[in-house]
Amino acid sequence: MAEQYGIDLEQFSLEEFRRVLESGDLLPSRVVLREEIAGRFAALEAMGIGNVKQLVDALSTRKKLEQFAQESGLPQDYLVILRRQARSYIPGPVYLKDIPGVDPAHVERLAATGVKQTKQLFARTLTADDRAELSRQADVPGEALLELVKMADVARAGGVGPVFVRMLQEAGADTLEALSQQSPDALYEKLLAVNDEQGLTKASFSVKDVASCIETAKALPKVIEY
Repeated sequence: MAEQYGIDLEQFSLEEFRRVLESGDLLPSRVVLREEIAGRFAALEAMGIGNVKQLVDALSTRKKLEQFAQESGLPQDYLVILRRQARSYIPGPVYLKDIPGVDPAHVERLAATGVKQTKQLFARTLTADDRAELSRQADVPGEALLELVKMADVARAGGVGPVFVRMLQEAGADTLEALSQQSPDALYEKLLAVNDEQGLTKASFSVKDVASCIETAKALPKVIEY
C-alpha cells in the first residue's frame, strides 16, 4: 500500500482539480491559476489531459513544458505554476533523522531494517501487527515507534517538512485524520504557540500554508490503523 502515501493522481480528475483551484486556499503566488480558468482548462482538455497524473507527466520536463505551451497556446509561466501546484499533491519523504526530538538510536536501528524516511515507515506500519513486527525487528519501543508512525502519517500532507511535522504533533494534529479536522485559524495559533515555547523554527508560515496542509489531508486516504 505504499502507493497510498499520496493522492492517487490518476483518480484526481482535471475537473476536480479545477474545483480545488477555484474554491480552495491557494498560496499568494498561485492565485494566478484562477485567472481565465475556464478557457485554460478547456485548452488542457483539448490536449487530452483528463487527470492530474496526465498533467504532471505532460509537464514533467522543461522541454515537455515548452512543447506543451507551444501546442496548447497556454503561457509557459502559467504552466510552470500549474505544474508546481499539481506536484504539491505528491508528498516527498521526510528523513527521520531530520525530525527534531527523535532519538538518534531509534533512527539508527530503524535504518538498519531499511527504514530511513517516512514513506518507508508508512509502508511497513499500516496495522498494529505491522508495527509490532517492526518494533521487534528494530528494537524500538512500541510507543516511540507509534509516535514516529503518526508523524509519517502527517508528513503525507504536501509541503510538510521535518520541523513542521514535529510542530503539528505538538499542536495536537498528530495524525492525518486529526489534521483534516482542524480549523486553519485555530491550528495556526496553536502552531505559533508551540514555536514560541520550543523555538523549533525561524521560518515564517501563514494561515494559508496551514489551510493548504489541511485541504491535502482531507483528500488523502486514511489507511493507517490506529
